[in-house]
Formats: sequence, C-alpha cells, structure tokens
Amino acid sequence: MGVSAACMERRQYLAAAAAGGAIGVGGVGGYVMLSDDVGFGPPGVPTAPYPPYPTADGDGAIEPISLSGSGQATTDTFALQRDGPTIIDTDAGDAAPDDRFQVTLVSATDGTEYRVIEVLGPFTGRNLINPPPGEYRLAVKQASADWTATVYDVPAYDTDSGVALEMEPPVVFSDGLDAVFGPINFGTQQPIEFSLSVDADVDYNLSLIDSNGERVELLIQSIVGQTDPQVRDVGGIGYLAVDTNTTWTLRAEPVDDTGS
Repeated sequence: MGVSAACMERRQYLAAAAAGGAIGVGGVGGYVMLSDDVGFGPPGVPTAPYPPYPTADGDGAIEPISLSGSGQATTDTFALQRDGPTIIDTDAGDAAPDDRFQVTLVSATDGTEYRVIEVLGPFTGRNLINPPPGEYRLAVKQASADWTATVYDVPAYDTDSGVALEMEPPVVFSDGLDAVFGPINFGTQQPIEFSLSVDADVDYNLSLIDSNGERVELLIQSIVGQTDPQVRDVGGIGYLAVDTNTTWTLRAEPVDDTGS
C-alpha cells in the first residue's frame, strides 16, 4: 500500500472469544459497499452481508428491535439478552444541518447511560456499544425531526459453534459516517493490514472489537496522528467500527509475512 514497514506497528491480538478453526466461506475476494447517495447529504447504512445477523448456532436470524419517533422521546423498555455487542442503526436524515441528534441507551434498572450517537445535522449510521444484558430504553435526548432506530442484540459468535459467517479478509468498504462491519471471521491467527482513508480533513477513528463487543484496540486515531496503515496478528471473530463524519474507504487485508 505504499507504506514502509517502519510505518506499521506490529502487535499480537486475538479478536475472538475462542481460537477454533476457520469457519465461513473460503476464497472470498472481498466485499465492496458504496451507498447510492454518497455525495450531498448522509450516505446510507451499509446493509451487506449483515444484517440480518445470524443466531449463535447459525440456524436462523436474530429478531431486531424496531423503534421510531419524532423529536425528543424515550422508548418503551426492551430486553437485551445476549452476550455479544449491541449494534444500533439510527436514521435522522431529515434533520436540519444545525440541529443536534443525540441518542443514548439507558438502563431501566439503575439509569446507567451508554452513548450511541451525538452529531450535528442529518445522520444515518450504525454504532456498536457493549452494555450487559438487562432491560433498557432508547433515549433520544435531542432531535428536531422524525427518526428511526433498529437495535440488534447480537450473540458472541464462537468459531467452534458451527455458525458459518459470510465475511472474511480481504474486505474493502467504501461508505460514509459511522459504520460497523462484522462479524468478520479472521480465521486462524494471521497478520492483517488495516487502513482507513477519508475524503475530508476531519477526525476519524477505526476500532477493532472482539466477538463479545469489547474494544481490542483503537487501530487508527487521527486526533493523535496515528493515520498510517496498521498491521496486527488477528484470529477468530470480531468487528471493525468506523467513527467519522465524512466518506471513507476501509481495508482489512492479509499481508505476506514470509519476509519478516
């Protein structure tokens, strides 16, 4: 990718709860997702190949929780029961450019809040948070227009469970705003190069997240100048999360480690 080895830090991580054998479709050449409406206004949420997210055993798909409202609102209580991450799609695409859209997930038991999104202007994106199982409400604290939210209570996928996952490296994505990709089956431990290029002079982050929803590392963080491609030894199942307010291209590709 035109980056010398000196620019790429090497660390070792296992982005999975279990180090079983590689699961999934072999020989995948990569997925490319580019929203039809990239350009003026917010791009759409990536939809392929997930959701729908499979059940832990792969026998079906989990049922999403669909919510909607207008302006500030707090939803009815719903249950999160699984031990993986909580992935939330939000859409406030009709908001005015100077209107703030702020959403949190609130525990119905003790009031603990988990930030979902806070942004100015229209927004359509996907975010990942990691609350424990329990009863929750979605609180739209600031909004000026209609909004929708879809909550996915995802299991902690295990390479030994037999679930076949469609996404494997190499993966290439072009889209915009916040997004979450996965579950990705990285297979047996191997060196992967992660890169994120953006189309505007704004802050951006790329996080590696394990199958339980825990952030393993903030791989790329523009605010501290860590913007070069990063190589990590990764195995098992995990996710990649992009946080920015512009369009971008993400790559996660195996590298030839024979010369190291």
